[in-house]
Amino acid sequence: MFNLTPIVKNLLFINVVLYVIPQFIFSNHGAFIQIFGLRYVLSPEFSPYQFVTYALIHSDNGIGHLLSNMFGLIIFGPILEYTLGPKRFLIFYALTAIGAGLIYSVIHFFEVYPFIEAAQSFLLHPDPNDLANLFSKSGIGMNAEIIQFLNSYSRDPSNPYFIGEAENLVTTLMNQRMNAPMVGASGAIFGIMMGFGYLYPNLQMMLLFPPIPIRAKYLVGFYAIYALYSAVEKVPGDNVAHYAHIGGMLVGYLLIRYWKVTSIYR
Repeated sequence: MFNLTPIVKNLLFINVVLYVIPQFIFSNHGAFIQIFGLRYVLSPEFSPYQFVTYALIHSDNGIGHLLSNMFGLIIFGPILEYTLGPKRFLIFYALTAIGAGLIYSVIHFFEVYPFIEAAQSFLLHPDPNDLANLFSKSGIGMNAEIIQFLNSYSRDPSNPYFIGEAENLVTTLMNQRMNAPMVGASGAIFGIMMGFGYLYPNLQMMLLFPPIPIRAKYLVGFYAIYALYSAVEKVPGDNVAHYAHIGGMLVGYLLIRYWKVTSIYR
């Protein structure tokens, strides 16, 4: 069904194996992700090797994350590998993955660092108004239980019980922002999509849903705009690393331009 090229085939194999094997080695796949996922750069759990390993593993929250990325790889990857050649395609894949991780980490740092400072300040001087602001900055939103707690805490800010609960909440939020790992090949896949769209902008593609034809440049442009919009909008509960997608596209574009790659089909 798919005419897979050598590097695409090997990348597909590696990603699938690194999703399946940990299920048997680790009692909890999450433990594997905790080791090799990309952490906040000031987290005590951060290591430089994570800029590489994060792109080889996928979320254990269902197989959809892996399937969507591998589908993108087998759709866009073979033609790009044929154009670049196996060696340069592998370099392209690696650099877009690492570049996406670096760009994500820089932006993530500037998003998280002020929150961590504010959280640490709250723990020194607990205040219900500061707690409400922290929840707003966290990006996770507030459910009815949290709102009810904030109302109770505001009415009795010196109550030791409320202060203790607030400190527990802030510590949990701080750990989530500092230690939640980012995983997935999406940055590299978006880089491949950008390279494909740049080299073959007028190639007609058929969407699955709805089943209509669309030129590659419009499809890639839609994904780029959607990723940028989602990154800026910051919908509460959205755990997708949109800046990694944008970073992968940017690095992919720069590499194609730097290598001066052309195609016979424009």
